[in-house]
Amino acid sequence: MLTRNDIKRMLGDLLRTELARHKVDALAVFEADGLDDIFTRMPQDLLQNVFVKAADVFGYECRAFSGLELMTDYAFASYIKTGGVTFLTSGSTGTPKKCFHSNDMIRQEAYGVKFLFPEVKRIVSLVPASHLYGFTFTVALPHALNVPVVTLAALPTQPWEKLLQEGDLVAGFPLFWNYWLRCGNKFPQGVFALSSTAPCKDEIIQGLLDAGTAGFTEIYGASETGAIAHRHGPAEAFELFPFWETAGTTSPLQIRRTGSGAWLQLPDQVELKGERFLVPLKRTDACVQVAGINVFPKHVEEILAAHPAVKECRIRLMRPEEGNRLKAFIVLNEGFSQEHLGIIRTYLAQKLTVHELPRTFTFGTQLPVSHLGKDADW
Repeated sequence: MLTRNDIKRMLGDLLRTELARHKVDALAVFEADGLDDIFTRMPQDLLQNVFVKAADVFGYECRAFSGLELMTDYAFASYIKTGGVTFLTSGSTGTPKKCFHSNDMIRQEAYGVKFLFPEVKRIVSLVPASHLYGFTFTVALPHALNVPVVTLAALPTQPWEKLLQEGDLVAGFPLFWNYWLRCGNKFPQGVFALSSTAPCKDEIIQGLLDAGTAGFTEIYGASETGAIAHRHGPAEAFELFPFWETAGTTSPLQIRRTGSGAWLQLPDQVELKGERFLVPLKRTDACVQVAGINVFPKHVEEILAAHPAVKECRIRLMRPEEGNRLKAFIVLNEGFSQEHLGIIRTYLAQKLTVHELPRTFTFGTQLPVSHLGKDADW
């Protein structure tokens, strides 16, 4: 289903995303410069990260390349051989899981969501094609709709009323849409808005409708499943796409692709609204192992957040190279400084077991997020 140009675009977005992550700029998903000399401009450690990720995505043994064209040829050949693409989960703990999407799954999804967009004439991508959401709606969907794709930088201060045209579907994400609205932007006539990767708050959805979008769509999904359900307004339940069937109406809800495949459990606790509608409530708390003991990072996060010095916080399992304990990221309330860390440590020691205690603490002015506005590592 994919062409060589699709593969090249996915690899290019892997390179740009790695640079954006290095700059710690959640909105600078795409560089303005081209990719012709990126292999000479990009630091070697970042380039090596891309080589590793590209090998995971396209299913070949990791190796280095001297240029994008050669890398594209190799990845395209591997894609033809494997018959699909692998995406990595972006959960908050542990090692990312590899999720293989076959060509049959990709095709079913693309043609299964196209009915939502009968008036779309062009897709405007603000998300990397190497991310599952970006791939589904800016690589696979255009094939199903037979429409072109335009890639723009996810910068809310651009002259959007001049860049967009009637029939555009703008594939964005909640963090971008939030800043876009704060900049006072308006939609030209006949432009549609799309959002995914993280929950889109009702006030943002209403803001986009008030800004004149011809139609809004939010996609609920996961790396393991792809797109699961959709909604089009604030306070609405999500409707399952027709290519999913459910195992009854009990929670936790189990789904599978219509007519085949194993049953999968949704990544969230949901409130069911009949057989085909659901409202996500909260993420399912997954435990991690610390020295062989099951620990729930969300529980530790709740205890830490209750301290008066802490405005916001996140808890994660360390990466393998960092150790095998928990680590904490803290945004402090006004009037507190890093000098209060000793007090915070003492407080946690009174509330948590030894395996639950974070080993390291990082402070910042805001919680770390990825280029798509989801919780990120630090």
